[in-house]
Amino acid sequence: MKRLALLLSLMLGWLHAAAAPFTVAELERLLRSAPPSAVTFQEERESPWLSTPAMSRGSLRVIPGGLEKRVDSPREETWRLLADRIEWTGPGGKETKQILFAQVPAVAALSDLLRQVVTGDFAALQRDFRIELSGDERVWSAQLQPRSAQASRYLEHAQLQGTQGQLQVIVVTLKNGERTTTRLKP
Repeated sequence: MKRLALLLSLMLGWLHAAAAPFTVAELERLLRSAPPSAVTFQEERESPWLSTPAMSRGSLRVIPGGLEKRVDSPREETWRLLADRIEWTGPGGKETKQILFAQVPAVAALSDLLRQVVTGDFAALQRDFRIELSGDERVWSAQLQPRSAQASRYLEHAQLQGTQGQLQVIVVTLKNGERTTTRLKP
């Protein structure tokens, strides 16, 4: 009788756990449990204006106040995504440019999205996006829809895919038909 009670208790606990929905807070906890300081990426940019997708490779790393994207191929360049601007440095560090978000708010939304996703800042993401999760802790995906009318003019949606505490794919689809798929590896 005790075995039957124990078995029923375990089954009910498993059923409750299986029925509990996967939440944004749980995903944030998972991603922050082992935050990568740097990851490599392979990126594919599709556009109605390109005859073939543009490919790039490099690394992403969290820096104080932002995110640094170093592109190794097809040409060396560095992008620093900061809270108020993007800094670009060309091959060999000879040329630099800045894009101030106050002047180009659409770029701010895309930069914030990437910074917040890679750093696992889902509190900030929830302010800017409606997040719909599917899956569970083992394999998950998140669909992000922009909340602001300003961001919605440019950004169709974003999708995140991962396993456990590892973000593996970021897909950003713009209203103009462009789509960027970024695959991450630790």
